[in-house]
Amino acid sequence: MRIAVLILLAAPAWCDVESKRTVEESLPLAAGGTLHVCGFNGSVRVEPGNGAEVRFTVHEKLKGDTQSDLDELKREIAVVISGDAQHVRAGIKGPWSDGVCGAETKRKSNWSGRDKHFSHEFVVQAPRDARLEISSINGSLDIKDMRGDYKIKTVNGSIKMNDVEGSGEINTVNGTVTAVYRNNPRSDTTLKTVNGKLALYLQPTLNADFSMKTVNGDAFTDFDMTPIGVSGSSETKAGNKIVYKRGSGVQMRAGNGGPKISAETVNGSVMLHSLAKGRP
Repeated sequence: MRIAVLILLAAPAWCDVESKRTVEESLPLAAGGTLHVCGFNGSVRVEPGNGAEVRFTVHEKLKGDTQSDLDELKREIAVVISGDAQHVRAGIKGPWSDGVCGAETKRKSNWSGRDKHFSHEFVVQAPRDARLEISSINGSLDIKDMRGDYKIKTVNGSIKMNDVEGSGEINTVNGTVTAVYRNNPRSDTTLKTVNGKLALYLQPTLNADFSMKTVNGDAFTDFDMTPIGVSGSSETKAGNKIVYKRGSGVQMRAGNGGPKISAETVNGSVMLHSLAKGRP
C-alpha cells in the first residue's frame, strides 16, 4: 500500500512591510527668492501658488523586507524643509546627506540600503516669479506656469517645462526634455539629455542663436534659419525642415539672432516647434 506524504513548507517569517505618510509645510519666500528642492527617489512638480509663500506636500513611502528594515528607514530617512526670506529649501535626509538642499554636508555611513526602499513625491506651490533650483536622482520633473529663471536637473527621468518664461539650464541623462515657452528665453539657455529627444515649443517671433547637436538622431525646425556654423541640410521631412542630418552639430540663427540656446542629445532628435502650429 502506498502512503501519500504531504509536506507543508513553512512560509517565510518575513514579508514586505511599508509605511506611508504625507508631510505638509509652508514657508514665506520674498519676491525673486530661490526655491531649492533636492529629491532622491520620486517626482517633483512645481506650480504657481497664492501669495508670497511656498507650500510643500510630500508623499513619503518607506518599505522594507522586515519590520527591522522599516524601523531603520524611519530612523535614517526624513524630509528636511528650511529657509528664510530669500531661500526656501527642501531635501531628503539620509546617510548620504544632512538634507539641507543646495548645501549638503556629506556623511559617512555603513548603511547599505539593501532590502530597504523609499520614495518621496513632491508637489510644490510657489510664487510665480521664484527662481528655481530643482533636482532629483530617480524621478521626473514637471514645472508648470512659472516665470523665474531655473536650474532643473535629474538623472533618471523626463523633464517637462510647460508655459515657462525664464531662462537657464535643463539637464537629464535618461529621459526626454519637453519645454513649452510662454515667452521665448531672454538669456542663454541650455537643454541636454543623453538618452532621449529634446522638443522645444517656441513663440513664432523668434530671435535667437541655436547650437544643436545629436549623435544618433536628426534636428528639425519649423523656423526659417540661417547657418552660422556647420552648414546643414534644408530638405523637408514630415512637414519640418531638417536643419542637419544625424551624427553632427550645427549653429543656426533665427530672426535677428539673440540669446544662445543650446540643445544637445546623444540618442534622440532635436525638435524646434513653433507654437503657431500647436502645442504638445
